[in-house]
Amino acid sequence: MVVVKSAFGTKGASSDSYLATKAALDVLEEGGNAFDAALAASAVLSVVLPQTGGLGGDGFMLAFIDGDVVAYMSSGKSPSGFKAEEYLKQLPKRGPLTVTIPGLAYLWGIVSEEFCSLPLERLLRPAISLAYNGFHAGYYLARASRLVEKELEGYKWSKFFKGIQPGTYISNKEMAKTLRTIATRGWDEFYYGKLAESLVEELREQGVDIGLEDLMDHEGYETRPLKLVLDDKVLYELPPNTQGATTFHMLSAIYELGISSMAFDDPARIEKWSEVVEVAYSFRDSFMGDPDYMNIDVSSYLEYKKIKQLLESRQAKGVAEYSAMDTTFFAVSDGVSTVGFIQSLFHPFGSGLMALGFPVQNRGYGFAKRGGLPNSPAPKKRPLHTLSILGVEHGSRKYVIGCAGGDLRPQIHARIYENIFVYGFDLPQALDAPRFVFTEPIGRKKVVVENFASLPNSISLSVERVERYGPTGLVHVALVDSSKRLVQVVSDPRSEGVALAI
Repeated sequence: MVVVKSAFGTKGASSDSYLATKAALDVLEEGGNAFDAALAASAVLSVVLPQTGGLGGDGFMLAFIDGDVVAYMSSGKSPSGFKAEEYLKQLPKRGPLTVTIPGLAYLWGIVSEEFCSLPLERLLRPAISLAYNGFHAGYYLARASRLVEKELEGYKWSKFFKGIQPGTYISNKEMAKTLRTIATRGWDEFYYGKLAESLVEELREQGVDIGLEDLMDHEGYETRPLKLVLDDKVLYELPPNTQGATTFHMLSAIYELGISSMAFDDPARIEKWSEVVEVAYSFRDSFMGDPDYMNIDVSSYLEYKKIKQLLESRQAKGVAEYSAMDTTFFAVSDGVSTVGFIQSLFHPFGSGLMALGFPVQNRGYGFAKRGGLPNSPAPKKRPLHTLSILGVEHGSRKYVIGCAGGDLRPQIHARIYENIFVYGFDLPQALDAPRFVFTEPIGRKKVVVENFASLPNSISLSVERVERYGPTGLVHVALVDSSKRLVQVVSDPRSEGVALAI
């Protein structure tokens, strides 16, 4: 029996929190557009799922607007005082050396100025109220608090988020004050005003070698999304410094290697994918990072066969660690525009540091662990970002697909794409169906498999069977069918979020 978390209407939203979905729907009912609703949802998620994203982290957006596709990226660089040599000695996962400049507030500014019809004060109001007056923690937040307690107990994080249980009532007056300041003075207060000065002071007190100029130099920007035509579908993804191209490498392999002809529950399909993920991640780790430091044009390498040829000619192989990290993706549609929005701190609660009431990201951990690569650590450099969003045009239908999933995100996108466009599942089935993801895609490969009828028997694979629903990402999808004037939003049954439509 399929678990259905889906809604139909002319407008709708799906997110990892019922409070964020409700905030988005309230804005849509009030006459706001999809971008208004997206900003309201983003702010609420920053409050009620602080382990996944917020003003201490980054943000990205991909949206369909009538016949156009737009994409915006706002990920921060390492501070000017970042010590790359010290980083390579310590290889820290948390702490001051992992902090990069937060970009989400800048993305809020772009969205509010370019696309929103309602004032910023109105859109931030639900988040301000929840931060000031409080909310009941869900299982997702409580689990994150429990899992990181020992790792982060020596950081400022403990003062705010230690010991949270399901149902714990949480308020954060400092967070509310920051949101209210942005609502009344504007988003740029975060980078240029007294709020920026306070942010720098708090981070310096916790050991980050950062200056006000690091905040003032930050810019989010519009970018041209990567584009790939597969069969009768047009696909869009975010360019570097994201891993969006890795999604395309996997999706093109579905057709190039004949995976599309294999049965859904054929264990040989999992074995076939083991080759794909090794090639795709090896290319990512060897050639991708901050575009200012890359020596290839990734738009010329969007197909699996091309990256395999390049890897073989250069004898390159991936060297990174791979994991699923806390992120939150949501989708909103007003019937005309459909928005995919993703925000993250990387690991749950990020660096362990706090500023202005928010956890601060540890995106610096995304740097390569050795020198000589496009993604090697350096001051004023963007690390490779795991965030990405998949857009698909198929006739009169437009899909926005995204998930929480860290390094595993391209694989999760591939699973959902296969389920919809190869196996013909409807959207609730596509999100509910058992998945597999390679948590160690290179060398002695490890694959996590959810409740498949049979498993591969290969000496090159370490197979871990998990019950549904396992740690294989939290997916949300928005679909607009212009021929029917219909919106469908769908939430992953692995998520405690909901999809609502009107």
